[in-house]
Amino acid sequence: MREFLIIKDAEVAKLLADETRCQILNLLKIKEMSTNQLAKILDKPASSIDHHLKVLKAAGLIELTSERRRGNIIERFYKASARHYIVSYSLSEKAESSFKDWNEKLSEDVALLIQSFGYNISDISKLTRLIEEFNAFKRMVFEDLASSDVNPSALKPPASFLLMDILTHLELYRSEKYRKLMDELLSIVSR
Repeated sequence: MREFLIIKDAEVAKLLADETRCQILNLLKIKEMSTNQLAKILDKPASSIDHHLKVLKAAGLIELTSERRRGNIIERFYKASARHYIVSYSLSEKAESSFKDWNEKLSEDVALLIQSFGYNISDISKLTRLIEEFNAFKRMVFEDLASSDVNPSALKPPASFLLMDILTHLELYRSEKYRKLMDELLSIVSR
């Protein structure tokens, strides 16, 4: 199982919007399971779970691990293809206006929350724009790092989370653009 799977196809990313599919993925990250096991845990018809499994498998989000014969019935077992699924930053840049509106609202909320930590803000609209830039830049660097995962078997949580965080910050710090962005943030946020 890979640590990260970058989703670069908009149609595949849309699959993650379905609650049942997300539940299936989360269960299959823990251990391999059959259609019937998933149906029992999720309290859903096996036919519905089977449909979701076919869609997830076709998208490359899960893998068939084994088949076991029980009388005349073949029971198929699946596992998740990755521990973490990351929707590519490039999809959010091309996204429809509803996603852009959501992203802008998130940045506004974060900008306002900064004040609750005792920070003063001289220009809230500029801060909102900078937060959007920061988030996009950080996602891009993180995705690039996750894509270059050389030895996935060496990555084990929680060390992999800390490692990715450190490497993301190192790569961000190397960038002149990032340092200028941080300087701009410091110029409008004070304590």
